Order: sequence, then structure tokens, then C-alpha cells
Amino acid sequence: MSRTFARWLRDPENRLDIVAGMVDGILNALTLASGSFLRVGHAITLTLALRVGAAAALTTLFVFFVAHYAQERTALVGIEKELNLRGGSHLAATALGRKAFVNSALGATLAAICGLAGSVAPLLLAMVIPGPPWLGLIATLAMLALLGVALARAFHGSRIIWGTALFLGGGALAYVGLKLGLVQ
Repeated sequence: MSRTFARWLRDPENRLDIVAGMVDGILNALTLASGSFLRVGHAITLTLALRVGAAAALTTLFVFFVAHYAQERTALVGIEKELNLRGGSHLAATALGRKAFVNSALGATLAAICGLAGSVAPLLLAMVIPGPPWLGLIATLAMLALLGVALARAFHGSRIIWGTALFLGGGALAYVGLKLGLVQ
């Protein structure tokens, strides 16, 4: 079972769910909790980390399920057209339709777990880093930049461009979150 799970995680088809879930989670943490990173009197707590994590996981689960299922159903419709089947949704009512549903649920669950981890990890890190709270923000932006470097390495892109882009994008969303004051 463990080997199967590890193989499933390494599968390139799951890479989007893993990467997007992690990035989305980190960006949710930066957007929702930026006031706790930067405003005096706002502390990052375990409760805040879990609340932000739950929000990130649930929205990721919903969005990714809808996206995956729409993609799977579109593929089934394309197959129906190729086979010259009359009407619509014939294949969706078969075992292929059930498999599309299960695959969508699995992909969405993986993305949600990664979103949860991506949002909770930087907030927990910020809780344990000694010093001013903004050090947690810098550490979170550094995590995002390292993820960009890892992505660039995986597909032979520019590590500097990807790392810098994710760092700056995270900083921009933290600024937006600070101005919106979403989580107090």
C-alpha cells in the first residue's frame, strides 16, 4: 500500500494537484493572515493556522473537483463523438463515468491535502520563529521562492525567474491581504 501511494504521488498526472495545492495553500496563508504577520497586536496562533488551513483545503477541494470532473466529462463526450454515439452522456452512465468521478475526487483530495499543508506550514513556522512576526512572512515568501526554484528545476526553466516570480507574487498577495484585513 505504501509503495502504491508513493508511486501515485510521483505520477506526473498528479503533479498539478500537488503543486497547485501547495502554492494555493501558501498564497491563502499570505493573503488571509498577512495582518498577523505585519500588524502589531496580531499574533499567529494554532487556531488561526487551522482556520486558514481549513478554508484553503475546502476551497481547493471544491475548485479542483469541479475542474477535474469537467475535464473528465469533456473527455467522455469527445470519445462519444469519435465513436459516433447518438445523444449525450452515454459513457458517463457507465463504469467510465464512475471512474471519472472517482479520479476527480482523488485529484481534488490530493490538491486539498497539499493546500492544507501549504497554508498551515508557513503559519506554524511563523509561530516558532523567534523575533518579530514579519520574519515569518519572510520565511513564508522564501518557502514560496524555493518551491518556484524546485518547479523550474523539474521542467528546466529559469530558477531565478521562477523563484523571484513566486516570491514577488506572494509578496503582492500579502500586501493585498494586509489592505483587505481579511482575518483579524
